[in-house]
Amino acid sequence: MTIQKLKDKNSPAQKTPNEFKLINSEIRLEPTNLCNSRCIMCPREKMKRAQGIMDMDLYKKIMDQAVDAGADKVSLENYGEAFLDPYIFERAEYARSKGLKTFTITNGSLFDEEKCQKTAELFDKIRISMYGITKATFESIHKGIEFEQVEANVARLFKVRNETKDSSLKIEMYFLLMDQNKHELKSWLDKYEKIADAASIWKPHNWSDGRTYRKPHGKKISCNRPFVGPLQVQWDGMVVPCCFDYDSRMILGDLNRESLYEVMSGTRYNELRKAHREGDFSKFPFCNTCDQLNKKDNVLVYTTIKDAKVGATNTAYFALQK
Repeated sequence: MTIQKLKDKNSPAQKTPNEFKLINSEIRLEPTNLCNSRCIMCPREKMKRAQGIMDMDLYKKIMDQAVDAGADKVSLENYGEAFLDPYIFERAEYARSKGLKTFTITNGSLFDEEKCQKTAELFDKIRISMYGITKATFESIHKGIEFEQVEANVARLFKVRNETKDSSLKIEMYFLLMDQNKHELKSWLDKYEKIADAASIWKPHNWSDGRTYRKPHGKKISCNRPFVGPLQVQWDGMVVPCCFDYDSRMILGDLNRESLYEVMSGTRYNELRKAHREGDFSKFPFCNTCDQLNKKDNVLVYTTIKDAKVGATNTAYFALQK
């Protein structure tokens, strides 16, 4: 299906508010952009936007609209450590009460017994970013958090999940392949591939202008995110095109004062779709420098997740029912 057809078929501008449905049934909400680590692949030092925690009333308003628009899963994640959010389990419980599947991402540093138990009960999937198998390598990448603590926490989460009756939690272990840790890849796989529900190895990305892991090359091709989602909402209610916009450079709308329909049917969002449809990325400089427009990059190194692919827009890569 071409991008043009995607636009013609699914453009919110062609629907009334009552007819409006999300193109992608996943919605991504950033519970917080606070973090307790300074990982070397993340350009936190370049982030100038305010740091904070999403207001619960705003969260519920967005969730209610998303459910009405066809959402069936919520990813409580983005540019921060999700479990620094004091409302993370309240958010998951509210989403569950609305019939949504719940996902999140973590560095694993904050999992005490209580958090492990609630995670096993309230989340359907969690992705744990752990980019080393030894203290020296891990702490050279995940600066500010301790390897021994994370390793023990991850083991605790697996144990609690396995002992929790009727837990639907799937645990994905996630590894970014870099010069600092490539010598530990085999050992990491030997340890985690056999115990995790999924294991994935990717190369790091640039966060547009945040890092320089990948060099631009060839003709730029749309990543399709403006057409197929999922919707990305920052902690303060600002809507941005995707999770790579770490500093909210491309604000498409404000859900504090606009509805989901108004944002996705709005001028800014339609301008972004037009730029991607026509390949004129210069109108959006943050997009223009994004390595996700380099389609030939072989950034997915290895995964046990069936049908996973570069550019996938849904975190539910494997069947949650299994």
